[in-house]
Amino acid sequence: MKKIVAVLLLLSFFFASCEKDDICDPSTVTTPRLKIQFFDKNNISLTRKTTNLKIVGDGMTVPSPLLNESGRETWNDSVVYLPLRVNQDATKFELILNFDEDPTTVEVTDLLEINYTRNDIYISRACGFKTSFNLFGNPLQNPFVLNNTPTATTGNWIKNIQVVQSQINDENEAHIKIFF
Repeated sequence: MKKIVAVLLLLSFFFASCEKDDICDPSTVTTPRLKIQFFDKNNISLTRKTTNLKIVGDGMTVPSPLLNESGRETWNDSVVYLPLRVNQDATKFELILNFDEDPTTVEVTDLLEINYTRNDIYISRACGFKTSFNLFGNPLQNPFVLNNTPTATTGNWIKNIQVVQSQINDENEAHIKIFF
């Protein structure tokens, strides 16, 4: 009887020391990207697809464009997703409309700087942290700087930028609208 109790006690210590695997569930919400939706400048309720929009992140060692969902370097859609830096309070992107390798094509470029505050949120030991962003975290600072001019409201092809949702916690709805 003492041997059975000893074995059961030993087995209970063995199973009590087991931990569940440290695997992050793929459905776990991680750091969201900035969701931008494009609209027609003449009819502000009408979405508009971009034409060969190439997006290049500033500060990359090799100018590498962000790839769309199909793995291509140009976007022909009315919605794009931009990753924001989790270790800085600003991210810059070069947005090139009508991008083409042909030198006769007229490309139009705007440099967009997005300013925000960050909030790190602990998810789990397996998943680590995610970061949420607030576009109006600093009320004295405009969340957007267009072509290195903080007071600019229009750019070379961007005619207006409007904040729809200042809290960036998920990618369900557009965060900003760009009119062109």
